[in-house]
Amino acid sequence: MANIKVLVGSTYGNAQQVAEDCAEQLNGLGHTAEVLENPEVEAVTADETDVVLVCTATIGLGEIPNNLMPLYAKLKDTTPLMPNKRFGVIALGDSGYQNFANAGKMMDELLAELQLTRVGEMLLIDACETPDPEEAASAWIAEWAAQL
Repeated sequence: MANIKVLVGSTYGNAQQVAEDCAEQLNGLGHTAEVLENPEVEAVTADETDVVLVCTATIGLGEIPNNLMPLYAKLKDTTPLMPNKRFGVIALGDSGYQNFANAGKMMDELLAELQLTRVGEMLLIDACETPDPEEAASAWIAEWAAQL
């Protein structure tokens, strides 16, 4: 079973709730999942971290939320390569905006650049089409966790 750090990028709480629900589900499947609201590079790069799951909303004109941006910037600046770690991304957004779910896409691209191995496809949750993001994430997590 995997040691999973769930990194949250949230402003209004939706991504936070999705992340907490996912961690609960992962723990129920026998993994060890911890939600990090203000994640630090050390938690991501730690030897005991096997998998990183990013659960983020997109703010403004396609930016990463304030609580996740410091981690993104530090990873971008220091580029710690992590070829032995895996990752997944849940990106929440609103397709009514030009840069739909861009924060999740940015995190996905960065983690791939840092040589983490992507597990499954990114989950895009559109607020215009998905009234219950927790339900959409739950179905995705079940499939995603089976690939770990």
